[in-house]
Amino acid sequence: MSQENNAADTFISVAHVASELFKAQSIAEELSITSKNARALAVRAGSTAAGFNEITRFIEGLSKLTIEAASTVNTIAISQTKIAASLFRTGGFIARLNRVQYEPKEGEAHALAQIFEKVNGEKRHLEQRISASLRDLTDRLDETKMELRATQVVSVVSRVEASRASEDFQDSLNSVADKVSSAGSRINEHLENARRHLAHLN
Repeated sequence: MSQENNAADTFISVAHVASELFKAQSIAEELSITSKNARALAVRAGSTAAGFNEITRFIEGLSKLTIEAASTVNTIAISQTKIAASLFRTGGFIARLNRVQYEPKEGEAHALAQIFEKVNGEKRHLEQRISASLRDLTDRLDETKMELRATQVVSVVSRVEASRASEDFQDSLNSVADKVSSAGSRINEHLENARRHLAHLN
């Protein structure tokens, strides 16, 4: 694969990652709203749903953590996209230089040699930044996936607490558990998609 194609592939893959993280962040924001609604519901349910108050605080913390993580990963992805674009342009410039037919006169310094050296140095620098940024991006995605495992635990505990509430509120509280479980699965799916886009670049 040519240098230009490599850079273009990185650019496209990281743009996909940014898109997936935007979707994950939107779901985490929905989860934050769910936690606020659950808190209001727990207050209405009274003492029979007292345990749900702690759960709602945990859900809120989890959604905040996910939003912050998604934002961090998205920032890295956007930065990576800019680096990939620079690498793409640099690779294109090198390709054009390689097509130049130039023979220096006897005793004359090769006018393009310094340009080649400078541009290739810039290319190596960009490739190092890309590599470091990819590692950072992959690590942060993996960390976020680990943190999200808690959503399934929260969902199970929510169902237990819902079963202790008065019957009038059980369905609503179980609905919260369903939303938490669904949100966790959907966010995880977007993180998996993002991870797949990065897998072939590492």
